Amino acid sequence: MPILRKKLSLQKRIVFLITSVTVIMISTMMVFDTMSLNQSIKEAYVSQISGMTIAINGRYEESRSVSDVQQIFDYIQYKNNRVLEMKLYSKDGAILAASDRAVVGKRLDPSSIIIPKQDKTIVDRVPMAQSDKPVVRLIAPLQEDGVVVGAVEVIFDSSEETLLLKKRTKLILAVGISIAIILSILLWLILRTIVIRPLSKLREAAVIVKQGGELPMLQFQTSPEITEVSEAFNDMVKNLDERYQELQQALNTLQITQDQLVQSEKMGALGNLVAGVSHEINTPIGIGITAITYLDQKSKDFRSLYETGKMKKSDLEQFLSIIGETNAMVLTNLERASSLVRSFKQISVDQSVEVKRTFLLREYLEGIVASLKPSLKKTRLRVDIYCDDRLNLYTYPGALSQIVTNLVMNSLNHAYVPEDEGSLSLRVTKHQDHILLAYSDDGKGMTQEVLDHIFDPFFTTSRGKGGTGLGMNIVYNLVTQSLNGGIQCFSTLGQGSLFMITIPIEEEPEL
Repeated sequence: MPILRKKLSLQKRIVFLITSVTVIMISTMMVFDTMSLNQSIKEAYVSQISGMTIAINGRYEESRSVSDVQQIFDYIQYKNNRVLEMKLYSKDGAILAASDRAVVGKRLDPSSIIIPKQDKTIVDRVPMAQSDKPVVRLIAPLQEDGVVVGAVEVIFDSSEETLLLKKRTKLILAVGISIAIILSILLWLILRTIVIRPLSKLREAAVIVKQGGELPMLQFQTSPEITEVSEAFNDMVKNLDERYQELQQALNTLQITQDQLVQSEKMGALGNLVAGVSHEINTPIGIGITAITYLDQKSKDFRSLYETGKMKKSDLEQFLSIIGETNAMVLTNLERASSLVRSFKQISVDQSVEVKRTFLLREYLEGIVASLKPSLKKTRLRVDIYCDDRLNLYTYPGALSQIVTNLVMNSLNHAYVPEDEGSLSLRVTKHQDHILLAYSDDGKGMTQEVLDHIFDPFFTTSRGKGGTGLGMNIVYNLVTQSLNGGIQCFSTLGQGSLFMITIPIEEEPEL
């Protein structure tokens, strides 16, 4: 599962941002202050060694005596106990004088020889690995007649300056942290008062509006910006309430209209059913009437023959044969008419009354198709039913009748032109827990745009021809709500359409 990142609140983000900026600014100030203090200390060191160097250079130029320089070294160490070591060496590294007389006459390591330029003093720190205390090395040029001939090196104890620098850094750090904490707390309180609380009230008001509750007028005594937001929110809620009433009225009107259109669709289906009844029943009744009329005429002829006394045995046998054939024909057609009446009556009842019952699926589908024959006879289309004769289904047959009727009429109205030949197919497959009803046609199919909206209410491609756009929406609602099933549509332009309907298998409850 993806991990959701928890976003910081506006208050925390602002406080964090300003505190970070404050810390950065204080850190920058600390860096600059430390650099400034180091520069001041360095200048103090340079000032100290400058005085020493002037005295050493003056004595050296005057007497050219190393012993005099040695005395100056001793005097400087005596007067300033922070001077740890002093050396005077030539350009080639020969030590001419030193506070440690044991090294006089020796040579420095070439890497340690540093000869500054004229009137320039070098200040650098000696690594702590070479000394047990913080020290600095001051190197000034040794001059003779204005020419640099060597260097004076002073090792100086910088413990006091290092301690001062640490104290100064700790003080600035403590002051900076205190300022950052105090600023964060004050900013937190200020933001909570003038921003967060008003926003929280706005959010609570929005939740109340979302849940349909009544919202009191919002008033904030804070910044002008928050006040403007609250006034805009109040205006929005007022307009929203007005729009809600308008939309509610429009929705009620739309529902009434939709119910009327749905009822109209149902009445249209019943109209097709009535047309089918009249057409289908007319044929067997017409044959029966013709047969009875023929029998009546033959009966009159037989009576006349009997009254003349000229009747033969062959005439009686012929009359009896006509009676048998005519009775069989009348009985067959009357039974056919009775069966059609029962079938159509059951379908019409199913479409008007929503009652679950168990029925033979194939027989019921054939009855539905028979009711659509008046519409189908005007076309060159045929309907094929592939279903097990023994398959029983416990569901709402009226809903199934409306579904099949709407699917067939949808194909007739949209998939073909009047001259087209085609085939409509109803194929039923039984699975473990559901029935799969696949309805297909080999018509002109649909574009992807039409397919995406096929089940939307009031969507139709033939509005100018009287289409309401409710047929497929009714099918979808009947499948998903009345039958608790599912429906999918697949179609390619020029290759027909396929509707896959799943109907759950249920057991009829025992009474």
